[in-house]
Amino acid sequence: MKNKLLIVAFITIFICLTLSVALTMAQCPRCDGTGKIICPYCDGAGEITVEEGAPCEHCYGTGTLDPLIITKSRSSWLNEGKISVQVRYENQDPVSTYGTVTATVDVKGTSYTDTSPRTLFPANEIKEVSLTISGISYEDYNTLQEGKVFSTDITLTADKVPCPYCDGTGLAAAAIECPQCDGAGYILCPECGGTGVEGGEQNVGLDIAGTAYGVAVVVVVAGVAIGVFVLVKKRGVTEEALRKMPASEFQNWVLKKMEGKPASQSDVRMGIDGYTVEGEPVAIKQADGVDRNVIESLAAAMGRRNAKNGTIVAFSFGNEAIRGRVRAKMSYGFDIQMVTVRELISSRNRLL
Repeated sequence: MKNKLLIVAFITIFICLTLSVALTMAQCPRCDGTGKIICPYCDGAGEITVEEGAPCEHCYGTGTLDPLIITKSRSSWLNEGKISVQVRYENQDPVSTYGTVTATVDVKGTSYTDTSPRTLFPANEIKEVSLTISGISYEDYNTLQEGKVFSTDITLTADKVPCPYCDGTGLAAAAIECPQCDGAGYILCPECGGTGVEGGEQNVGLDIAGTAYGVAVVVVVAGVAIGVFVLVKKRGVTEEALRKMPASEFQNWVLKKMEGKPASQSDVRMGIDGYTVEGEPVAIKQADGVDRNVIESLAAAMGRRNAKNGTIVAFSFGNEAIRGRVRAKMSYGFDIQMVTVRELISSRNRLL
């Protein structure tokens, strides 16, 4: 009888030791136990290049450009009761534009003028424009002849053109701090929540190699660990299950996880699905690869609700979503957070 009890005791101890070792060694396979992974949005660089991240230095954010057209030469002379004018211009910008040239001569308080037809000034080329000022009175023409030297005022009015450097957007590419990792180059591992342990449970300082703890400690630790594991498994939820949920149940789960509340029907029609406890709009998308148009839609809804902060929850986001977020911040001052469902699942407390 004693031998049987001893065998049972040894088997129990062996099982407990095995479970303890397995639990201790179960480091997260995705981050190799570090609790961090390289930021997938900036590939560890800490910054991203946004195509529309800064005001264009050529048009100063206006989206339009006044082409740089300089006067190369100009001349005017009397010609049988008229004044002939000839001007040579050079368009020094890489974009063509149209414009008109006006020449004016003042004689004793009387102005005589002529304007050219609408003329094309090709990019990076020289263009010659000729004008003829007519209708000059006999007396004024004689005055000009007597003076021999006269002044001709010549002005060029050129059309504004879409800025070729920013395609008319007013914004140019810029390297900015990655909004997902705040410039660190890495983020918390979504698989383990930053603990470094598979499943998210961290066991710090557990060393079963020594004999100091004793059998009783091992048994207690194993029992507690098993209990916690069972409890977490019972209460846990998976991405797969959330993907299969009806849309209304999925939204309720997200809002409950964020301690938020549902939006009114009028807000829902605008693209707002709920609000955080602080009253900030939340858009919930049961989809992958959420893109820039969703960001812009929430930004528009935030503008109608006079909100400066908002959140979008989805399974994943496309690269254009970050650009949309940056543009909303730069153009309108809106701070839109992008939260994945995986982050909500792994979070122990409210994220926002």
